[in-house]
Amino acid sequence: MTRDPHAAVRISLPGKRVCFWGAPAHAAPPGPLPQRLEATGANTGNMMIGYGLFHATDAAEKAFHPGFGTIPPEHLHEHFDVIFIPASNFVSPSVDLTGQADYFARTRLPIFCFGLGSQILPGGDRMLKPGTDRFLRLVSERSGSIGVRGTFTAEVLWGMGIRNVSVVGCPSLFALTPAMLERLGAARPSLDKVVLGFSNNVRGHALAPEGMRAGENALFQRMLGENAFYVIQNEKPELDLLAAMERGDTEAANAAIERIARLFEVAAGRADLRRFLETRIRVFFSVEDWLGCTRTTTAAIGTRFHGNIAALLAGTPALFLVHDMRTLELCELLRAPHLVLDRAWSAEEIVERLLAMDYGPFVAQVPRVMTEWRLFLARNGLAAAEPVAAEREPALAA
Repeated sequence: MTRDPHAAVRISLPGKRVCFWGAPAHAAPPGPLPQRLEATGANTGNMMIGYGLFHATDAAEKAFHPGFGTIPPEHLHEHFDVIFIPASNFVSPSVDLTGQADYFARTRLPIFCFGLGSQILPGGDRMLKPGTDRFLRLVSERSGSIGVRGTFTAEVLWGMGIRNVSVVGCPSLFALTPAMLERLGAARPSLDKVVLGFSNNVRGHALAPEGMRAGENALFQRMLGENAFYVIQNEKPELDLLAAMERGDTEAANAAIERIARLFEVAAGRADLRRFLETRIRVFFSVEDWLGCTRTTTAAIGTRFHGNIAALLAGTPALFLVHDMRTLELCELLRAPHLVLDRAWSAEEIVERLLAMDYGPFVAQVPRVMTEWRLFLARNGLAAAEPVAAEREPALAA
């Protein structure tokens, strides 16, 4: 897919060589499912982040870092002029960036971080590993401002004494175009063809774990009777099921179905469950393929933030089910339709919210967020390309 040159934000670095490190931008190469998943950074949603930044950057040369063992850090400036980091949830006590801190500290290049996030729970442990702390301070020293996903992450960094931050959201949204926003503004969500996304493997770090479990399970059970597709990102039992079916291993497939049934609290012997799991699960290792799928749907819903972003980039309205601080701060910044899973919401309550979604506030907010991105670029001495008037596609109803 060719990136629309009239996307919301473009970064112009004529004559510069840009080194990307972080969330990937390119399709994972063919191979076994675990190997392809690892190529995405262990979560296919990461591709949305890297893809958005990589394709919004115009430069003489741009490439992802080939590996720390390939180019000595002292020689990185011979190959590149600047380092771009499409970031994910680095601000976490469980993340150790010691190797990255050691490597980049020995380079001479400016480092710019886009979309840094945190999933730390309110009141939770904020003590980062020493290597991660050093990495974040290095990025702060090497840039004019760190781009963070929302006010919560900004507050966490502020508490560390890192004050040069800009609240900008996620670079996955660089891909938004006027045509996409027009489609979202005109779309009317329906249950004709729904795309689902669940985070059933990370319920432990939810703001309200029991509320998240109850909400996800109720929605899953309700959607077994609809024309729905379940797009997974790194859920192991679901990936194991796809791998088992791919190699024709019936015993392993049955075991995976039983594990999934337990997660969603459904009887494993139900015919509708087996039919759904065997025919309606999808996983994408290419952003183009992912957007192509969501472009055919009439609504998206789930706890996977970037699964819902895939829908928005295709002009399909999505209801974000909020379960952690990262998703909450992004939804609040973007004014995206969302529902906080702070209690046991019933399936009918959730579906009612889905069908009543209004994307007017989001469409109105996007220009403000993109202005913040341009201010962030200016603080870092980076140029934003001037938008070019374009003939827009006609709006399409969902």
